Amino acid sequence: MNKTKVAKALKLILALSIANILLTSCNKQEDKPSKPNIILIVTDDQGYADLSAYKHVSHLCKTPNMDRIAQNGILFDNAYVTAPVCSPSRAAINTGQYQEKWDPKMFWSPGLPQNVPTIAETLKEAGYKTAKVGKSDFGTNYHNPAVREFPNQHGYDSFVGFSAHAHDYFLMDEKTEKSTPDPYGSSASLGRIFVDSVKTSFENTYSTELFTDKAIDFIENQGDQPFFLDLSYNAVHHLIHEVPDEYLEKWDVKKVANYDSSYGNYKDYYWDYTQVGKGKISDEEMRKYFLANLNCLDDNIGRLLDALEANGKFDNTMIILVSDNGGEPLAGANNLPLSGSKYTMHEGGIKVPMILSWPNRLPKEKLYPHRVSTLDIFPTFLEAAGLNMEDKQELDGSSLITPVTNDVPTLSASAPLYFQFGNQWAIIDQNWKLVLAEDYNPENRPITSQIQLGSNPGVVALYDLSKDPGERNNLIHEHEAKAKALKTKHHDWINSMAANYGQYE
Repeated sequence: MNKTKVAKALKLILALSIANILLTSCNKQEDKPSKPNIILIVTDDQGYADLSAYKHVSHLCKTPNMDRIAQNGILFDNAYVTAPVCSPSRAAINTGQYQEKWDPKMFWSPGLPQNVPTIAETLKEAGYKTAKVGKSDFGTNYHNPAVREFPNQHGYDSFVGFSAHAHDYFLMDEKTEKSTPDPYGSSASLGRIFVDSVKTSFENTYSTELFTDKAIDFIENQGDQPFFLDLSYNAVHHLIHEVPDEYLEKWDVKKVANYDSSYGNYKDYYWDYTQVGKGKISDEEMRKYFLANLNCLDDNIGRLLDALEANGKFDNTMIILVSDNGGEPLAGANNLPLSGSKYTMHEGGIKVPMILSWPNRLPKEKLYPHRVSTLDIFPTFLEAAGLNMEDKQELDGSSLITPVTNDVPTLSASAPLYFQFGNQWAIIDQNWKLVLAEDYNPENRPITSQIQLGSNPGVVALYDLSKDPGERNNLIHEHEAKAKALKTKHHDWINSMAANYGQYE
């Protein structure tokens, strides 16, 4: 063989070798799983029995699209939040830590410290595009885009929604806002909502549908970049009667005129229509309004799932859906077979619907019976994103991924779960619960018949939740030593929370 032929042969061999190396590299990149998209759906005041994937589902309730998430993943029937109202509960969800660490009052308004990282900040640093749509509520500093509690100030690249405890479903326009004597009440608001830091007027729309539209727009604009979407609906919070006409007709319930300034203060309208049996809305009607509102919410969650499927993103998207606290006793929610409701430390205030799916990685159609809490959400997202868990020792929960796959308890389930909300408190340790709870049933705001009042309100009670999830049988006198030990653990935990206060800014 002459030198020319040898040179050509060597060039061919070299070219084939390079091509093989490149092909192998490409195959390895294709084999390497991409980071999942992550969606957190937070519903507002959804009852423990208001999810039809559960066997204990309430009468007439159907949520086929929420059930789709369960059919593609894991349904939790033993999931807890850290507080029986939204603001402190959401603080813990977003930080993965007990909100009592920086809230000496341990009550309604914990806020967000500057030096506590959030889910959005952590995932953004890991290359995720982040967005929040809907309700932002940490109990303080409402309506102000410059504060830590505002979504753009704790890790979200974009935000469409409101910064308040509640917002009117229909009235999101500037004209109504300016004609109202009190558009920014402490409990509820109306008028323009935020697009990032700019108050923006929306007309002829409905918040559940608007928030879903914005969430879908975000999903469709991300291409191949992994994203984190926090979709926090104000449904099914009061004002529960505010539902599109098609759902009112379906549930055979009357249409109530929207607020206008001739009514007077918005807070008066809001108060009047959160009564039960006071002449405005009957008990039976309140339940129908709740089911109509829930029906609309579920349909919109279906639209979101359809968009994920249409964009080829469903299988590699982790979705967690959870209610921020137990069902609202004034809005027709149903927490049975639990007793109590939102505002209380009974099980109905802190035990909530929760679902997890990630078709590419996790089992489908699985009921997970072991105790979990919303403190586990942050570490679950971290592991899904491939982040180092050892750097997050301050988190108070643990990842759900391996436990739900192997059907074993989480690491955090081996430790007690603690609660403090004003004068109410509880500790859950394995199957035991020691609690001081109050009922929520003020004389001038009677609750709906959907809610079963708790037993033993105002006294310390001990329950075996494995045998008595409805908390009817107080065992404190039969197990005095167990009650004393649990009380000591809770006291020690309170002291450990207090020791943290100087560390938070």
